[in-house]
Parts: sequence; structure tokens; C-alpha cells
Amino acid sequence: MKKAILKTLSHSLDLIISPDIDGLTSAALLADFNGSRIVGTYDKNVMALMDGIDPKECLFVDCDMNRPEFVSIGNHMRLSQGDNMSSKSFNPNVFYSVNKYNEKYPFATAFLISFAIGVPTSHQTKLTMAYADSTYKNLVNYGVNMNNWYKRMKHDELDFVFDLSEENVIELLQLEEEFPKQGFVSRRLGESKYLKAMSDVLDIELTQYRKFVPGKVDKNTLIRYNRDIISYAEIYGGEYAVTYDQEK
Repeated sequence: MKKAILKTLSHSLDLIISPDIDGLTSAALLADFNGSRIVGTYDKNVMALMDGIDPKECLFVDCDMNRPEFVSIGNHMRLSQGDNMSSKSFNPNVFYSVNKYNEKYPFATAFLISFAIGVPTSHQTKLTMAYADSTYKNLVNYGVNMNNWYKRMKHDELDFVFDLSEENVIELLQLEEEFPKQGFVSRRLGESKYLKAMSDVLDIELTQYRKFVPGKVDKNTLIRYNRDIISYAEIYGGEYAVTYDQEK
């Protein structure tokens, strides 16, 4: 799996990330690894980019794109047949042919990246990774599945999650109090306010704004209109959040 992840990561040093804790942490890991930089964000509804950036030349991080021209690394459940993902993309569920929702990859994307690149992380980074996508909380309800995946990708950052001390839990609760929402900026903001707020968070200048049409569909509808969907994620068994390749 490491070789497959590293091959995807080699696609580009320009990153379009999910605008949340997992996306930002993943980008920080990659910056330490190979000097990657954030050039935009995509939250399955809004794509915001720096001037002159072509998304086809970037790597989407913590996103599961559904176009062959967009290369991504993400962790959501995908169709076992009829998918439109780039052959250069990486998804752990596809890699291991997982087709049951309760057996899907249960950690944040940052763990996939840290597993592959092997860059040492600080205590604070380990805390942030454990908090991303509520990974540390998932042990309560999804312990069996998390242990199954742990056997596939043992490394220090996952060891930390599986062996949290009482002090670590207190630190995580403090982190949650400081950042109660995983996302950084509300997509409900208008174009100019959204670009400014996201630029301020990431300390870059975002100028391009594209808003796509979202929806929720069942599996049959997803299969039928798959070529018209730019990205999707199974949010519960048989229900999918999709983004149509159509701008508002």
C-alpha cells in the first residue's frame, strides 16, 4: 500500500485540500515530506483556487474525485464497478476491494499519508491527527474495524491513537473545545467573503471560485449518472452525497 500511496503523492506538489483539520494536517505532512504547497480547496460544493491554477495539474487531498483528469487521495467508500476515478488516484477501500460500508477505512486521510511518507511527527501533530475526523472517538463504536485496519498500516501515529493516556484525552477535549468544527469556513458565505475568509485561514490568496451542484442519491442513481458526477462519498449504507459536474 505504501508504494501505491507514494505513487499518487508524486503526481503534484500543488495541493487542493479539503478545507478542514484533516486536509490541513495532511498538507502540513506533505510540506515536510516534499515541499508541497496548498493552492486551493474543495469541499464537495465549492472549489477555491489561487490565480492561474489548473486543478488537473494538482493533487486533491482528502477528496475523492470522480473524473479521470483529477488525481486524488481520499478515504470514502466508492463503487466497486462503474467508477470514474483516475487510475492515478488512491483510495484505501478500492485498494483492498472493500465493498461493505461497516468495513470501510476508519481513520483520517492524514494517517494514510503519514504511514506512507514516514516523516517524524510532533506530539501536537499526533493530537491533531487523532482529532481529525473524530478518529479517536471512533474507537468506541468501530473498534473491531479500526483494529483490522491497524494491522494493515501500523505506525507511530496510529499507535498513539490506540494507546491514549488520560492526559492525551484531556488534551484532545481541549482541542475540540478550541476547534469545535472540523471545517474552517462556512460554504454559505458569498463568493467574496468565502474567498477572503479561506485565504486568511490558509495564508494564501484565493481568487478563483467555482460552486457546483450537490445532491444525495441512492446507489442506482449514482451508477446511472456517474459520468456526470465530479465527486461523491457514501455517507451511510446505500446513500451517497454527490457533486454534479455542473456549476451554479
